[in-house]
Amino acid sequence: MAQIGPHNRRTLWREPLLHFTLVGAALFGGYHWLDPGLPKSDRAVPINIGEGDVRWLKQTWSSQWLRDPTIEELSGLVNDLVGEQLLAREAEAMGLGENDTIIRRRLAQKLKFLIDDTAQLTEPTDEELLQFYASHAESFARPGTVSFKQIYFNPEQHKDPAADAAALIVEIQSKENGGSVAGDRLLLGDDFQRLENSAVSRMFGDDFADAVFALEPGEWKGPIKSGYGLHIVMVTDRTPTEPRPFDTVRDAVMAQWRNSKQEDISRAYLADLRNKYGVQYDESTKELLTPQSAPSVAAK
Repeated sequence: MAQIGPHNRRTLWREPLLHFTLVGAALFGGYHWLDPGLPKSDRAVPINIGEGDVRWLKQTWSSQWLRDPTIEELSGLVNDLVGEQLLAREAEAMGLGENDTIIRRRLAQKLKFLIDDTAQLTEPTDEELLQFYASHAESFARPGTVSFKQIYFNPEQHKDPAADAAALIVEIQSKENGGSVAGDRLLLGDDFQRLENSAVSRMFGDDFADAVFALEPGEWKGPIKSGYGLHIVMVTDRTPTEPRPFDTVRDAVMAQWRNSKQEDISRAYLADLRNKYGVQYDESTKELLTPQSAPSVAAK
């Protein structure tokens, strides 16, 4: 029989699916310890109100009313809690929770939280973090920036804004030192300094930002289209994206590694549930889930 070495045991203990299995086994065992398997109709487990419940009621009241409840008020809160639990238990026994969207989503959310917490228990080795850092280097790099000037052409004020923009570039280039030429007014301004691609995208759109970042500094170019109209643009300065040392971004690498691991665990767990329960689609759903061509959609 093969022996598991110390290194393999350490690796096994770091495995998140093992953590989830142990947590699940504990919950499963606890459930069966509390529920020995008797049919629900044959048991009469009383509603149990513990010290934690009373403290929670007291704290909730104090947070809302900024004072402790009196004994009478606290007794009333306990009676309300007992009534709520009795009604909930009876509603469950009557099957009123079945096909209830809110209850279904809440249960799914609670299990999702449990899965997510499992991922947080996982501790990567330095080697795993370094590998993750190397394979996602762009995510941790210092973003490049661009400084630029723009002249705006409002399509509502030009019969042919593209032709006017092209003509203006020729006019600027013919003037000594570039000259000074004004376009239409744009509230965002005309001169922008050291903006990252994401900032330019938020103001002018993704395509405009990508086009500006692709320009070489020093010349008026365009027209470039944005959501406002057309622009001619001159990049005055551009700094490239620069990698940052691992030690300076270790916390960010750890956070992103955990998010990635969390997604992997959730995906694997859902795949297991699909295999466990199976998923079937009614024949009538196929048409609804099939993309329709543009003409047929327009016809409807």
